[in-house]
This record gives sequence, C-alpha cells and structure tokens, in this order.
Amino acid sequence: MSIIDAHMHLFEKPYSDLYSNTHIRQGEEGELHLYEEYRKDTGIEDAFVICYEGEACYAGNSSYVERIKTGRPWIHSFGHVNPNPETMPGEAQRLNAHGHFGLSCYLDRGDSCGWIASREMDSFWEYLEEERMPLSLNISANQCGPLAEVLSHHPKATILISHMGRPKVVGGRLDEEDYAPLINLAKYEGACVKLSGFYAFVDDGWRWPQQSLFTVVDRLKAELGAERLLFATDFPPVLEHNSIRQTMALLKSEYSGFTESEQRAVYGGNAQRIIDARHEK
Repeated sequence: MSIIDAHMHLFEKPYSDLYSNTHIRQGEEGELHLYEEYRKDTGIEDAFVICYEGEACYAGNSSYVERIKTGRPWIHSFGHVNPNPETMPGEAQRLNAHGHFGLSCYLDRGDSCGWIASREMDSFWEYLEEERMPLSLNISANQCGPLAEVLSHHPKATILISHMGRPKVVGGRLDEEDYAPLINLAKYEGACVKLSGFYAFVDDGWRWPQQSLFTVVDRLKAELGAERLLFATDFPPVLEHNSIRQTMALLKSEYSGFTESEQRAVYGGNAQRIIDARHEK
C-alpha cells in the first residue's frame, strides 16, 4: 500500500513544547534525518510538509524547507502564508515561484473568518484554482462557514482542513452544533479533511488508541466519503504523545470503519490524486 503523509513538519531547530530536545541535532541532521529513518521503517513514500511561521522561533521555516527539499522528491512543501487578505495573493505567487507545492495557513480560534470569502480574497482563490495549488488550512470546524461561499464561487480550489477541524467530543459524543459548519462542506468536492492530531482532542493524548475520536472519523466518512479523507502523522508534535508506529497503525488496526480499498485511498491514494492534479498544471 502506497503511503503519503498528508501533514507533517520539518523544523531547523527541533520542535518541542515540553523539553529542550538537546539530544536531537539541528538542521538536516535533526528532524529531517529522523523522519527519513521513519520513512524507511514505515513505508511512507511521500509527505506534505506543512510550513509554519506563526511564532518568532519558527520564522523562516518556508525558506528552510525550500533548501532541504532539493534532491528529495518525496517532499511536497506547503509554504506558510499569513492570514491577511492584502498580502496573501502576493505571498501565494512568491511561494509558487519558489517551488512550493501548496500553501499553509493557520487561523486563530477567535477569528470569525468572514474575510476568507470577501471580495478582497477573490484573486487569491482564483490564483489557487489556476495553479491547482492546494491550501492546508488549520481551522476549527465552527469557523468553516465562510468556506462554503468560497467553494461555491471557486469550485476548483482544493482546501485541506487540518486535524479534523479540531473536533470537540464530550462523553464519547461529537458536538454536532460545533461541527456542523465543517460537515456542511460535504457538497463541495474541493473540501478534504486530514485525519491527524488525535492526541490533541482527548484529555489523555498519550493514551493510545484514542477510540473516543473514532466517532469523528465515522461522521466524516459518512458525509464526505473516504475519498476526501487523508491520513497524516503530524510529525514531530505527535511524538510527545504517541510513537510513530502507533500513529501509523491507528486507522489500520484500531479503527475498523474502512474497507481495504478505503484504507488504501485514505493512506495514500487520495493524496496522490492531489499530487497528480497539481502536476498536470
């Protein structure tokens, strides 16, 4: 089975929220080397490398990934754009010219996101449609309402919603009201969802497997179909909670909702379709 990791990161300075990581080298000898070893061990063939520059310590991440992807065709980089309608069109063109496969944008949880569908953003969405450049969007489900208007006017745009839209599950039940704006995107083929970050949406993220979140996967599969769901590791943040082997196995051996053909699509086929569409440009 061909495996494509649809959401992971490569930082020049090792990532960590909890400890200094002095045992991990910086630059190419650090996280990049570690992930390449994981690729050999797990069979990951390609990866969507999501750049992030939302904090000062991650400044220049897009440029760093630009450098290290040379000679590594498995890296499909998503250059970071700031959520600003005035600058996003120019940033998209610049990052495309620098060889990035897609774009990455992170939205604050308190952002109403109405600006996403504003007239100011038309040139941005038109450019992504023309270039077939996917956008990886870190956004909560309850912020997704304006995306329906975007995709209705720009049906050729591809938006990859990260980490299942940060679902809220309480007592084993999905907060349907909170999740409704994401589910309402089911009618738009350009809306896809990355199945990742399970550790972040339960109280004990280290307690594998996070079965209480399988209800979210069930809901997404029922509404969007397996063909618009993408497996992702969220390396390296996931390593603070689960091993890479646990992460790889979660939707294979623990979740029973996918058929074998659906598993192949989720673990690689769906991402490959996005890669092929981009390269057809």
